[in-house]
Amino acid sequence: MNSTEILVIFLYEYKLGNNAAKAACNINQAFGENTITDRKVQRWFEKFRSGDFSLQNEPRGRPQTTVKNDDLKALVEANQTVSTRELATKMEVDHTTILRHLSEIGKA
Repeated sequence: MNSTEILVIFLYEYKLGNNAAKAACNINQAFGENTITDRKVQRWFEKFRSGDFSLQNEPRGRPQTTVKNDDLKALVEANQTVSTRELATKMEVDHTTILRHLSEIGKA
């Protein structure tokens, strides 16, 4: 069963008026123990209660930002004394990301 099918089942259980624990129990009974956790169903039910019935997962983790080496090179060449931490702040990325990209452009 793919993730979209499971999300449809969550929505179905929600529309039936079941609480998250009952929904998880029903799903695990039908599809096998440990198919889903109560907590996962609770998170989706919270989303449905807020009025959001989209079945798209929200992005998780840190936002993915990219560093364009040409932009980084221009910043460094404009100010040779700029620190790597200042560059990280300006480019809104982690310090180690700046270090890696500086190495890529030969400015380590």
